[in-house]
Amino acid sequence: MRVLTEDEVRALVGPRLALAVTKEALVAQAAGAVSQPDPWHLELPEVRGEVHIKGAHLHGATHFAAKLATGFYANAAKGLPVSSGLSVIADAETGFPEVIALDNGYLTELRTGAAGAAATEALSRPDAAVVAVIGPGAQARYQLRALLEVRDPVELRLYGRDPERAAAFAEEMRALHGWKVVLAPSAEAAVREADVVHTVTPSREPVISGAWLSPGAHVTAVGADMAGKRELDAAVLERADVVAADDVRQCRAIGELQYAPRRPAVALGDVIAGRAPGRTSPGQITVADLTGLGAEDAAIGTALARAL
Repeated sequence: MRVLTEDEVRALVGPRLALAVTKEALVAQAAGAVSQPDPWHLELPEVRGEVHIKGAHLHGATHFAAKLATGFYANAAKGLPVSSGLSVIADAETGFPEVIALDNGYLTELRTGAAGAAATEALSRPDAAVVAVIGPGAQARYQLRALLEVRDPVELRLYGRDPERAAAFAEEMRALHGWKVVLAPSAEAAVREADVVHTVTPSREPVISGAWLSPGAHVTAVGADMAGKRELDAAVLERADVVAADDVRQCRAIGELQYAPRRPAVALGDVIAGRAPGRTSPGQITVADLTGLGAEDAAIGTALARAL
């Protein structure tokens, strides 16, 4: 059995590979070709902490995986990383663990960013030029790096509650890509007339309104992954022509769809595979509700094991 450090994991799995295997996981999940238990969650509200355990096996894959991921949001004020975690990847024939990845949450961050890019690729307009991000933190970094694998935007708008952190993030993004980076004075200013909107917060109340969305906009929401979390107001889902979920049942329990239980939705994997329609005209508004899948953890864990 191999025990890998974060640096070793980073050297073996990057954004491009993560995007490819995450799309495979979404397609398999939609097709029912995954064995996956419901996610396990623990909250530590006194320290603004969350613990998530997920795992799965993609049918026919050489490995399965179980993942522990944490998000302790008060860590930022202490100068500590918000996210941490580890993964155990085991042989799907013998059950023997082959890899323990002490990655400090890197694989979770990477596959979450890849899922966001997969959704944006499948649902946004190909000519999307203006991207807005609400919540410029660690996961937003992965969302944007993955986004650049599938789109070539010319402007990035950022809004975060902490001006200093948002300004530092903006400088980092200016070095990443040749786009204009704007610090918006409000979430509304960031979202209005944006082609792609990514919400990347642990919020329990809406951070964007459907009234702000322009025709043709696409929204990828990744923050709601537990009961009670919410980033989108009711009007976002009401105005959407297409709502795609990484897993419809799971999103109705812990995603944005928990607030719109009768809202029709399709599986994102079915859109990616061409089994369900996504955007069918430039003026449509589309939404991706992403809660994070054990299948994604299994797919990226398998890719890591096979890269050794």
